Amino acid sequence: MGTMKIKEARQAYTAQLDVLRNRQRKLLKEKEKNDMHLKYSTQDAAWNGGSGVVIDLSEEYRKRAQELQEKIDQVKEQIEEHVKLRDQVIEMEVGIANAEVAKQQGEAMQEYGEEVAKCLEIARRIANGDKVPASDEKKLMDFNMEVYMAAKNMAVMNADKKHKEYDSLWEEKEEKGESPDPMEIADDTEINVELPDIGVEGE
Repeated sequence: MGTMKIKEARQAYTAQLDVLRNRQRKLLKEKEKNDMHLKYSTQDAAWNGGSGVVIDLSEEYRKRAQELQEKIDQVKEQIEEHVKLRDQVIEMEVGIANAEVAKQQGEAMQEYGEEVAKCLEIARRIANGDKVPASDEKKLMDFNMEVYMAAKNMAVMNADKKHKEYDSLWEEKEEKGESPDPMEIADDTEINVELPDIGVEGE
């Protein structure tokens, strides 16, 4: 068992599956050819009155057919095991990606809530007749023109009161980059995986 990224584990299982499926194809082709020889050698044995040479030959084909079938069954089991292991890795990958999507959506909702709160605070300041930066006024206008106009109308009513001057609520906010791709995060997550030994070609 070793540690590797999910993406690498998925690729490793897929690569081994390709090897196993090629091995399975070769074995099936070889068995088909062997079965054909067995069929004809058995017919020859009947036609030739059961000649010793032909009977020995048909026994060899029978023995080879059994060996090939055992190898085919073994490869089939290995393929099923690899498919199961790869599917588990894919399920984990999708699960991590979905969790990251939910996290990013939660962060986006939280950020939106903060934006709304700031816009409502700007509206309150404007309504009090206080001075806010033009950039903050524009944020409020973009957020909701009706709220902006209502705040401006109230500002006229509060024109004779004492006013404050505010800095921008967004002044020190750092620009955020794009959210990372959830699938990339899942792909780069490290997990402990076991790559079963599939042997070498010709075994």
